[in-house]
Amino acid sequence: MNLKVLVLISLLITNIFATNFKASQLTKKDLKTLKMIKKQGQRYGLSYSLMAIAIKESSIGRYLINVDSKDYGLYQANIKTVIKRHNAKNTSWNRNKYATRLITDFKFATKNAIAELRYWKKVHKNDWKKVWGSYNGGWKYNSKRARKYSREIASIIRKLKKVNV
Repeated sequence: MNLKVLVLISLLITNIFATNFKASQLTKKDLKTLKMIKKQGQRYGLSYSLMAIAIKESSIGRYLINVDSKDYGLYQANIKTVIKRHNAKNTSWNRNKYATRLITDFKFATKNAIAELRYWKKVHKNDWKKVWGSYNGGWKYNSKRARKYSREIASIIRKLKKVNV
């Protein structure tokens, strides 16, 4: 029952926070989550990308479910991509299992986002505009939507670097 309410609320609320991100409006909870993300990403040099994606995709955990796109968790990982990455069969059971883990397990969600970024980083030979575009648009990294997404991630990163996260 609570999940249905959460889904309904997620569908009805427009995510203004991510597109109009202001570092000065970060809450203590937001800062704590961002510091956890930063720590997990440091080993791979992905801290700021992960933090920016969490801001853009889920408003740092405020919107964890997108039923339309079938993206879940802090970083809005696409469920089909996650299932494929874990060599699991695409069944209803596995979709529910992995979606639940993306929503409830910070480390699992973060490991998936890191794997996705590392994959695109290798493909695009460290061209961050393409990496971020691909995180959102896959092989359509040069689409208008993916290029806009990439610019927004870059903008969020610039703002994050100005504050002590």
